[in-house]
Amino acid sequence: MKGNILGIFFTILSGVMVALIVLAYGRSDRMAPEFRFSALDLVYDSETKDKELITGINAYDAKDGDISDRIVVEKVVLNREAGTAVVYYAVADYSGNVTKQSRVFPANIMDIDSNGDSSEKMEDGMHPKLSFEDAASATSASTADMETEMN
Repeated sequence: MKGNILGIFFTILSGVMVALIVLAYGRSDRMAPEFRFSALDLVYDSETKDKELITGINAYDAKDGDISDRIVVEKVVLNREAGTAVVYYAVADYSGNVTKQSRVFPANIMDIDSNGDSSEKMEDGMHPKLSFEDAASATSASTADMETEMN
């Protein structure tokens, strides 16, 4: 008798939990934010910073309102043949919904080639480009150093 009562209780409790989960999911924010771009007269060159690239862009979310301070520049891709730079932006609202969009700017390719792209310099410093041979020789050298220390 006690087993039947516990079974009925847990069945009802499970039903209530499912209903609460469905209700919470229905009320959750699942709408992604949106970008609004203003005209911007900018030429991308070696001195262009992310702050300048974000100028003239706003982000809004239906629940959170203005979230322009959360906009980030994901990457910049140069099209040397067309003389343009494609800037990729992303923004996330406080519920984790993400929107990504890109914008094309004219680029001063000669300046970038002669002075380098500041974003490329920073990335190269953090992630040096190693060939497979360099990585293999570095691994074997560190293994040899460890063996020497052990002896």
